[in-house]
Amino acid sequence: MVVDAVAFSRAGRVLEGSRKASEFVRLTQGLPVPQDAEITWRVAGRQDGGTGRLWLDVHAQGAVRLVCQRCLRPFVLPVQVGNTVGLVKDQAQLEALDALESAGEGSDVEYLVADRQLDVLALIEDELILALPYAPRHDVCPGTADEPGHQDVTKPSPFAVLEQLRKH
Repeated sequence: MVVDAVAFSRAGRVLEGSRKASEFVRLTQGLPVPQDAEITWRVAGRQDGGTGRLWLDVHAQGAVRLVCQRCLRPFVLPVQVGNTVGLVKDQAQLEALDALESAGEGSDVEYLVADRQLDVLALIEDELILALPYAPRHDVCPGTADEPGHQDVTKPSPFAVLEQLRKH
């Protein structure tokens, strides 16, 4: 789905839809299957009345199946994205804004060059990829209390006795 980002934002247009996570190939590459959760998304363009700046509001939510880096078991992680992306007219303007941000003088707003052929689904996929954790893991891995090597915090450490002997 390709749009003219400038015309889309100036007109205040909105696109929304849903797709299976598996249809976002870059997002699910190397992840466990199946990736059958629905990802709903919405992109809204707008123009700031005072400055004339163009913006894209990007929202997506759904779930992806990942592998827990603690227990190495697959689990489903809910993913939610809400980001505003500013549009700039060319690469030079983008680099100038990046330089300001690097110097600590810019804003934390993300910008991209306004493309006459912006792939909306690729933009959604980029935002979803950025929302994934680097090392995904369960809050509490299932079944870890029964596995060898797992220490129960309610059970006193066998070294506590040695600590007592050391104090005498």
